[in-house]
Amino acid sequence: MLRITTFTRVVMIFMASLITITGNSVPDRDPDPIPGNSNYVVIGAFAFIRNAERFTKYAQEEKDFDAKFAINPLRNLYYVYMYSSDERKDAVDVVLKVRADHPDLWDAWVFSGSLGALDEGEMVTPVLSESNEPQEYTEAENAEWEAMMSEREAVVEQAQEEMAPVNEALAVSAEVEETPVVEPEKPANLEPKEGYYYLYFNTINKKTMKEVKGRVRVIDAERFKELEIVESQELIELKDPNNGTNRLKAATQIFGFKEVDHVINLDQPLTDSTASFVKVVGDSIIMDFELERFKKGDILVMYNVYFFKDAAVMKPESKYELLSLLDMLEENDKLKVRIHGHTNGNAKGKIIHLDDEEKNFFSLRADQEEDFGSAKALSTYRAETIQDWLISEGIPADRMSIKGWGGKKMIYDKHDTQAHKNVRVEIEIVED
Repeated sequence: MLRITTFTRVVMIFMASLITITGNSVPDRDPDPIPGNSNYVVIGAFAFIRNAERFTKYAQEEKDFDAKFAINPLRNLYYVYMYSSDERKDAVDVVLKVRADHPDLWDAWVFSGSLGALDEGEMVTPVLSESNEPQEYTEAENAEWEAMMSEREAVVEQAQEEMAPVNEALAVSAEVEETPVVEPEKPANLEPKEGYYYLYFNTINKKTMKEVKGRVRVIDAERFKELEIVESQELIELKDPNNGTNRLKAATQIFGFKEVDHVINLDQPLTDSTASFVKVVGDSIIMDFELERFKKGDILVMYNVYFFKDAAVMKPESKYELLSLLDMLEENDKLKVRIHGHTNGNAKGKIIHLDDEEKNFFSLRADQEEDFGSAKALSTYRAETIQDWLISEGIPADRMSIKGWGGKKMIYDKHDTQAHKNVRVEIEIVED
């Protein structure tokens, strides 16, 4: 078992902050960050320094940006930026151009403040490096990350809807970014326990080098038994599988990306064959997963999109996977899809319709319009609901088509214990 004293762990974490993810040269942090307030065009924010390094290099080589990165000490995140100026209007002009010219950077934003220092002359020791122990920040950092992303999305949505001139965009951006940041309370460290291992699954979009949050299946590699399903980008505590070899398989299960799996020995995770995706810090094992998007002809099953019974209205828990589909379409504006709806069987029955005026995609009213129709009609309406939701989120209608199959393409007998999986939506990539 990997065990180490607290003091030694701290020393190792500090030293690990000096190590890069590969043997290749990587971009340095901005050696001379602007000490006072400035205006930065930010194209990415990362908890791990190695992810900031990789994304900075990607922006330099693939986008031809003069990209750099520095820590935001108030958020404990590394900001990757491609432009900075004392004039906020100049930065807003640049960010609007970046969004227009680079669809995959639609969420670029202007940060007004100080990067790299708390006070002039006082440099910040990174709280997270490429190999720092994730338990220091996992829950709090994820909460702050989601809040930050929500703020950024709100700015983008408002700018798109209003088509505001530069001055209005400047005011909106200022309202969001200049709100004082309150540091969330950090969770207590996980205390190492005998008979347990600590793993962190670092899932990355291979094309954009941005962090992706999603599910990872943890599997006993000897018994081929699923141990649990966990979230990536979080430290997990795993009980010793006691399978004789301590071999473990981890497989990603993130909608919109092909599955990636790695096998390691929990007692000897770092070997010649695993060095490309494993790093060990103290008693924690960090595993990298580079995720690739699906291509033309591939079909993705949305098993986590749920509809109310007999209705073309989705349940609230469907939002998570829908947002993953939205991310996929926003990342590549050439991508076109066909949305397939399926039901369990072909029996006719009641159909509850989506309200055409209110477009409340995730709740039912007592007076919701309903009629009687075929299973094929219900499956078509459900596919149409997803199309309408994507249109409401800014995806052009001509990038999507729909097809309702009813129960013609069931994957289980309608009386099977798994028959509920026949009720599904599939996304076919028809052009990329």
